[in-house]
Amino acid sequence: MEKMHAGSILAKPEVRSLVNEVVATLRHVLPPSGFADRERAALEIGNELVRCALEDDLRELSAGYGDDVRVDGVLYRRHEDATVTYHGLVGPMAISRATYRKVGVRNGPTVVPLELETGLVEHATPALALSIAHGYALHDMRQHLELFAAAQRNPPSRTTLERIARRTSSTAVASQARIERALRRAEAPPAGAVAIAIGLDRTSTAMVESRAANAPPKATTRRKPLKRRPPAPFDVNWRMAYVGTVSFVDENGEAIRTIRYASPACDDPTALVDSMTADCRAALRRTPTLGVGIVQDGAPEMWNRTREGLAKLKEEGGIGSWEEGIDRYHLMERLAEALALIEPAPEVRRRTLDEWKERFDSRDSTIDSIETFLLKAYPRLTESGAQTKLWEHLGYIRRNKDRMRYVTLRLAHLPVGSGVTESAAKTVIALRAKRSGQRWREPALRGVLTLRAVHQSGRFQAFWRHLGRRQLHPPIDVNYISPSCSSLTRG
Repeated sequence: MEKMHAGSILAKPEVRSLVNEVVATLRHVLPPSGFADRERAALEIGNELVRCALEDDLRELSAGYGDDVRVDGVLYRRHEDATVTYHGLVGPMAISRATYRKVGVRNGPTVVPLELETGLVEHATPALALSIAHGYALHDMRQHLELFAAAQRNPPSRTTLERIARRTSSTAVASQARIERALRRAEAPPAGAVAIAIGLDRTSTAMVESRAANAPPKATTRRKPLKRRPPAPFDVNWRMAYVGTVSFVDENGEAIRTIRYASPACDDPTALVDSMTADCRAALRRTPTLGVGIVQDGAPEMWNRTREGLAKLKEEGGIGSWEEGIDRYHLMERLAEALALIEPAPEVRRRTLDEWKERFDSRDSTIDSIETFLLKAYPRLTESGAQTKLWEHLGYIRRNKDRMRYVTLRLAHLPVGSGVTESAAKTVIALRAKRSGQRWREPALRGVLTLRAVHQSGRFQAFWRHLGRRQLHPPIDVNYISPSCSSLTRG
């Protein structure tokens, strides 16, 4: 069925006539008090009007099913009737509907044709399900319920919102790879993009983890005894969740568009990097001239993962090579620490660091001269602790200086900093999953980070269209079988 647009519906003469009739009646029945009271009453009446209309729609559809239905070519027979409450933005709707069991299979799977045909998701209407999924990407359901109330809507309870949100996000996780493939086929590199910069990082999240039976509890700040039955023993531990970015950059290395991914600490980041690699692959097939590079901090485990991803592209012939860069901000922090070990005067250190910054912009050999400078200063240090610390900094430079050629990065139109990836750790994970008092179990965090990353990538609406149409229920092709077994396709 072709999707209807609000503008075209409202332009129909019969709709305009209906609106005018409802407006006249509404103004007549509204309380004669102030405008604010009339507005609240009008919204309440409007909610009830829409709720009754949708409830009648669902009841009519439900009553139209015969004893047998065919879903995706499979025959199902009426199994059990029940009255179920479905939730919408405007309130609950009690619908008598039937489940149907697969024919020829003892205790076989059941379907609810009404839910399949209408796109009902976890007993929620499509509009409510979309609102919940979108809200779950932004904040917790307590806040979402408050927003519903402020908007004069009539949603279900917070626990129901939470249930729908978690189950929908679980479906999003299970469907993510398939939907991403569809999105990549429809996406082209943005205009003005000349290169792709990828990066991987981590940030901590509070995780609820079961405690072994013989393990002592962790220290707690609780002073008052629990008045309810205590939960099963658990501890809250901070674990490092992963975040990855794929940035399309212009000739100045500035990000034009960024695709973001995130996953909890328990997951292998290889899957996350595979998604990043797939984005690069799809973009390069459309625009083979795009340059590719990795720009991130110096954590070796992160570099191993991102290099493995680009190595696959190279093996496939998608790229001949790629550039690599250590985030310059992190490097300058480390150089400042090293310089503080050998130069006591703050003003001298400041001038030296400013000079190094300027030289990084003009010569790739700058890091080599800085390494030589620090090596010459090393024997002059009298404290063994200072020598040890400086040697650690020198070892870091020696291992990574091939990724500190910032002139080369600039010529490749790549950024010299990993600010996009660093900010993704904040916008995708911290702002959603590290709020006061929040703690997560693995499935819940995985689900919320999936929706959050999709939202922060500007993909939410496209992602939901695929999720709602294909993943939350199968492709709809419901045939109604009359007692004489002649089929009638409806819809």
